[in-house]
Amino acid sequence: MPTLTRYDVKTKTTTTVEIAPLPPSKPYLRNLSRRQFYQALALGDDPYITEAEALAAVASGMLPAAVEAIVSNLPSETQFSARMLLVGATTFVRSHPLVGAFGVALGMSESQLDEFWLGASKLG
Repeated sequence: MPTLTRYDVKTKTTTTVEIAPLPPSKPYLRNLSRRQFYQALALGDDPYITEAEALAAVASGMLPAAVEAIVSNLPSETQFSARMLLVGATTFVRSHPLVGAFGVALGMSESQLDEFWLGASKLG
């Protein structure tokens, strides 16, 4: 285990202490464009929405049925804000609480949600 030597100015003595290694860092999860978010939902072996729904979400702001179902299950006082965000946002931020709620609703663990986000961020 790595060590660190501390020097005490008052007593002019040194002390060596062990320090734990840093945990592996998470990949940087940048913001997604609206297109990247909806496109990623429509990709993969078991997509969450159809390609047509992804196109409609980006072109007209029409929420895909699966997304609307998730919003409808949120507390009633947050549904309007969630819909406004999903229709009007130009970027989506991984740390936003709504993203976590979507991950839970889609059956994703935090690491699966991070993987989804990272994959979506690579959609040029």
